[in-house]
Order: sequence, then structure tokens, then C-alpha cells
Amino acid sequence: LASNVQSLFLPAAFPSTKELEVDARYFSSQQVGGDFYDFFRLGPTSYGLAIADVSGKGVPASLLMAIGQTTLRHLAKGGEPPAEALVLLNRELNERMREDMFITAIYGIIDFKKNTFTFARAGHELPLIIRAGEGESKPKAEYLESEGLALGMVPDELFEEVISDSVTPFNPGDSLILFTDGITEAADSEQEQFSTDRLAAFAQKSSGKSPKQFNNELLKELRDFAGDALNADDLTLITVRRK
Repeated sequence: LASNVQSLFLPAAFPSTKELEVDARYFSSQQVGGDFYDFFRLGPTSYGLAIADVSGKGVPASLLMAIGQTTLRHLAKGGEPPAEALVLLNRELNERMREDMFITAIYGIIDFKKNTFTFARAGHELPLIIRAGEGESKPKAEYLESEGLALGMVPDELFEEVISDSVTPFNPGDSLILFTDGITEAADSEQEQFSTDRLAAFAQKSSGKSPKQFNNELLKELRDFAGDALNADDLTLITVRRK
């Protein structure tokens, strides 16, 4: 029952757009999990993009996921910039969350008129961007640096002091990859993790591929690397490509 309810909170389909291609994957290590992702239209030239990872697993994590996802979408639709939306979300969650739980998250806005991705990060894994090469330059995959603490972990004042918006170019041909630690911390039989370095190297070789093809190939790479251990943690992946 919880699994069926949880599925209602994750996007069944993405908004149709000529400017962007989007593909997302979500796998829970149990019947329900604490990861979530979202992608939605904000205006004529902008879209909201979010991913989050709730500490823990099972029903408590899934319920907190539902609260976080619906509240963040409400704040985003109200026009709040990313950092301010996460500040307001943190205030809301600090009143509701158990002391032993927290959420890492990224919320960003893609504006294809300005060719930018503006985002704020609450302790989550850094976003990965594949920049399409121009002329003789080769495509390059790089992590986007940003400061921020997890939601529900520290007092509001400290959270607000650290978090801020970061802006990066997002041009035609570029791809954005947001993910949870179920990908980078997937371990092989010798407990070696897949790692952020492997992910970046894989992404750099995959420049120009559609999000669906990229996600399919990355998940195959992960299964070959970790085998059945890939199911040890919730795993979420969302890839967006500018056309």
C-alpha cells in the first residue's frame, strides 16, 4: 500500500518540451524508499529540477519523502529561487522531522532563454554536467561546486548562513546528471565503490547520447560493477539534455 501511494508522488510523465530531453530512473532497496526526483514547468522558458535523498529506508523515509516533495514543488511553483525555496523547506521540515532523520537535496531552475542552470544544494551529491565541445575542444564532464547543509540537520540560522544559489551555463548539447549516493557508493565484491571519479569518466565518454540511452548504459555499467549489491541502497538518477 505504501509503495502504491509513494508512486503517486513521482512524476509519471515529464512536461513536453522542444528544448530539453529528460529521463529518470528510481529503484528502491525495499518496497518503499526515501529518494525522490521531480521535473516541472515553471514558466515559458524555465523548468524546475529536483532530487533528494531521505536518511533511512522503508515507510518512515517514504512518508518524509512525500512531505518534502510536495512542499518543495509548492514553494517552487510560488516562484521562489532555489536557495530561498530550500530555506523555507528547511524551516518547514525542522518542525516535523525526527531528530535522527535528515534530507539531502538539490533544487535548480533551467532557463533555456538565458542558457543557465541556477541551483542550490542541501548537502547532496554534487551535480554533474557534461559540456559539449565546441570546435576542436572535446566534451568535458565536471562536478558543479556548491555549499550547503542537509535539510533538518542544523538550526535554521546555520542552514541559511551556508546555502546560496549557484549559476552555471547550460547550453545546447550540454547534459545535466543528478543522482543519489546509491550510484556512487555502489560497491563490488571487494567493497570498492563505483565512486564519483568513475561516474565522471563514464559521463565524459557518453557526451551526445540521449538521456534515456545514457541512463540505460550507466545502469548496465553499475550492474556489471556491483552485481546484486546494487540493490543495497535506494538509487535515483535523472538526466536532462539541452537540444
